[in-house]
Amino acid sequence: MIDKVFLDTNILVYLFDKSEKEKQTKVKKLVANHLPHTRMFVSIQVINEFINVTGKKITAPISPVQQKEIIEFIDDIFIITPLVLNTTLSALEISQKYKLSFWDSLIISSALENKCSILYSEDMQNGFNIFNKIRIVNPFLTV
Repeated sequence: MIDKVFLDTNILVYLFDKSEKEKQTKVKKLVANHLPHTRMFVSIQVINEFINVTGKKITAPISPVQQKEIIEFIDDIFIITPLVLNTTLSALEISQKYKLSFWDSLIISSALENKCSILYSEDMQNGFNIFNKIRIVNPFLTV
């Protein structure tokens, strides 16, 4: 069976943020290690947040032209999932049950919809398990 993993926005940003060399190297290695045998997912929410962050919140912002090229590259490597009403309804349930922000819960909901077993995130609690179906992993804390 092919593994399925989901990347949070911050992990995707580090893949292209040249000012965070150490984290960029770790994320590149993480993606390379998963490529041969794993389906990797991001949601359209992650893509939109990526555009916002890389366009103005990193040390060396990425131009809209470069962002478009990067998004096209991401589309070749990752499965980009849509947000639908059920994603939102599930996110509300996750947010209430686990006391998480709605936006984090929306990412978790997307990952669950796609039957991912791991959600890579720097911002969420490492090792946290949601519904005994998905585990949050901070790739910067693991070996």
